[in-house]
Amino acid sequence: MIVLEVHDAEVALLQGDEVICSQPGVAFVDGREVLFGEEALARSRLRPRQTHNEFWQRLNADPVAPKGVGVANQADLVYLQLQALRGELSADRRVKVVVAVPPTATSAQLSLLLGIAAEAGFEVTAFVDAAVAAASFAAPSAPCRLVDLGLHRATVTTLAPARDEDGQTRVRRGAVDEVPAAGLAALTEGWIDAVADRFVESTRFDPLRVAETEQQVCDQVRAGVDQQAAEFAIAIHHGDIARHITIARRAFAEKAEQRYGVLSRAIGAPGVLLLTHRAQRPPGLTAHLEAAGHRVLPLPKDVLPRALAPHAERFASESGVRLVTSLPARATTDAAAPESGRAPTHLVCAGVALPLGGEVSADDHPAAGGVGGFRVRRSAAGFSVVPTAADVSLNGEPIEFERAANAGDVVCAGGAEFLFVAVVDRAPAKSA
Repeated sequence: MIVLEVHDAEVALLQGDEVICSQPGVAFVDGREVLFGEEALARSRLRPRQTHNEFWQRLNADPVAPKGVGVANQADLVYLQLQALRGELSADRRVKVVVAVPPTATSAQLSLLLGIAAEAGFEVTAFVDAAVAAASFAAPSAPCRLVDLGLHRATVTTLAPARDEDGQTRVRRGAVDEVPAAGLAALTEGWIDAVADRFVESTRFDPLRVAETEQQVCDQVRAGVDQQAAEFAIAIHHGDIARHITIARRAFAEKAEQRYGVLSRAIGAPGVLLLTHRAQRPPGLTAHLEAAGHRVLPLPKDVLPRALAPHAERFASESGVRLVTSLPARATTDAAAPESGRAPTHLVCAGVALPLGGEVSADDHPAAGGVGGFRVRRSAAGFSVVPTAADVSLNGEPIEFERAANAGDVVCAGGAEFLFVAVVDRAPAKSA
């Protein structure tokens, strides 16, 4: 089964654990060519008037200005980007897809998208609410909210499990709140401003005054955030001069704090939050939500194909195309549930053991030299590793989201190695 996720930050074709193709929902249009995704973003600061990034959010026939080759309105851009994605598949016939759509999609938009997808070479078997699909995989035992970030808004979707007549637990969608202040585009502008301020302080050169250097800053900020870098090394070249600055991840978190606060207020009272992979990237957002009292459960990047795979045959056999807004919850517990194993009591680095308490950061370990990179979280279910940098591995496997931790597990971060151990009392000697 192929899943087509339509999202203004990422338009993607997904199959199993494979990303067939993924592009930002951005287009560059002029009189000679139309480019999408990264190619369009690479020109967005050089020629901003020719750059469009609202066509997936609007999904209508509003006119585009300036027009370009084969482009007169927003729907044309949607069609051309879908056609470009379709070109990544080798099949000659129409490709059957389940389309995962944002919870904000309207009936009029889905009707238009159905026709556009058919023209682009896709046969849609079902539209599925992406928030419902993701929550069905997490299988919450109580009402929760899912946080996702688009280019121009964050969305907070309320989801709740409920038993149907057959006794099966299904996840159903409730209210959907939009938070424009916390969109990725607005956050990125703040981070670019922070980098520009650092350049002015360090080199007395403002990279935002020249389109070429502004583009360089934009590209490097986006790449660093996507890679969840602990420190951003930004280099710009103008004329014959190269300038460099470094800026810590926490500076980006501080710059975005006000926007995170708007999102936090929109979410409301503390509870369980499911975070998409897009919502896990912004520096400091997860920490901000946890500090507000929420229990944050990061969702894996391939959550949609994993959640929808069990329903592929049913979607393909149904007559007509409908919007699915409830799905059975999978039988297992949430995605961050610890695995079985002996619970650790200490974290060892360079022969020094640090007792594990409620929450321990790698920064706190006296023998680690402040390398950071992860936290150890304790809950009623046991201990887990929460990565806070891009170079963290657990038992040799890179990790991007929370994983269970057992005695004997090894974490590598920042060039340091940490071992989880369980210290037990010596068994009493047997009497003669």
